[in-house]
Amino acid sequence: MCREISTRIDDIQGVYVVGGAVRDLILDRKPDDVDISVVGNAAAFSELLAVRLGANAPTTSQFLTYRIELASGPIDIVTARSESYATPAALPDVAPSSIVDDLKRRDFTVNAMGISLLATNWGNLVDPANGFGDIMRKRIRVLHDASFVDDPTRMYRAVRYAARLGFSLEPHTHELLAQSLGNVERVSGARLRHEFELILAEPTRVEVLRMAEEFGLLGAISPGLRIGTKALEILGRTSPENIEDMLAVVTFGLNAGEADQVAVRFDGPAAWNESITGGPRLASLVSVLDQEKLQRSEVADILSPIPLPAIRAYIAVGPPLPRRNRMIAYMDKIRFEKPEITGDDLIAAGIPESPVIGKLIELVKRAKLDGQVHSREEELKLAKSRLPGFLIAPKQ
Repeated sequence: MCREISTRIDDIQGVYVVGGAVRDLILDRKPDDVDISVVGNAAAFSELLAVRLGANAPTTSQFLTYRIELASGPIDIVTARSESYATPAALPDVAPSSIVDDLKRRDFTVNAMGISLLATNWGNLVDPANGFGDIMRKRIRVLHDASFVDDPTRMYRAVRYAARLGFSLEPHTHELLAQSLGNVERVSGARLRHEFELILAEPTRVEVLRMAEEFGLLGAISPGLRIGTKALEILGRTSPENIEDMLAVVTFGLNAGEADQVAVRFDGPAAWNESITGGPRLASLVSVLDQEKLQRSEVADILSPIPLPAIRAYIAVGPPLPRRNRMIAYMDKIRFEKPEITGDDLIAAGIPESPVIGKLIELVKRAKLDGQVHSREEELKLAKSRLPGFLIAPKQ
């Protein structure tokens, strides 16, 4: 295997660490990942590197890319290439090319640098767009005027990088972004959803979202998408591992029509849709929870159809009215309470097996929630009392 790979090593003209890793090294930051660009036979290089690292064979994609999975994180290897876009927001057509062309196809100048790894020119910096200068000026700048037209998702990356690095958008880049907002509608829901997930995973997500709203990027996703000040504050303390909770906080305060439009635009899985649309559903009936004599079973009736992320978001962001305490009680206790008896207990007591068993269990559950029964015996007695005597089989 290694001998076969070695016969193709002569096809490799250059190997470079590229992209964010170079930027982070210049900024004295720990790189999150490693991207390598190979001029020539990237397949052979990736296979040989996987063997040297004791890793599984690289996975491949249609875009001349290869990934090596390691316990410490993946290494992505690309064939140095040029890109062209048949239509705005389309996926690119790619062709092998030089390292300069490969760097010039990237999103921003600060990500368009490479460091050579070949022994003949080890450590040489390739910087065709003066990304180093932009790092020194702390600014995000696109490589060409059509950048946001070719790929509108770069606008979301621009604010993500700016917030993460403490940079600002270079004035002309800011102008191009404002002119390109209409191109967001060309982006598929899946790609937008991916960019939004990356934003929510950022430690600086609050600042990213604040900038995105200020620049019109949230409204470009859906006209009603906006984020309140309190929601932003809560979002900064929400774990990025729970994407549904974060979505519920981000979309808190949207009305039903706005939430439906946002959910349709993202075109996400059921959990996404429920987290986005659950808030307005809760808002439409939540005032009932302020009634003084509301039974605990009635609290369960109101809240059980509502997605849990929407309830948690309301507790965190909503007003501190009696409803909030009732939601907390539901989340902490009410939703977990159930009768001690089961359907098998009712059948054993002589009640015929039928749909009525489920109804009796629900009746007992409500009675327990409202403090009307306090033991297994009382639960069984209540269930039997609700049936005519002829439906209960006599004990043999």
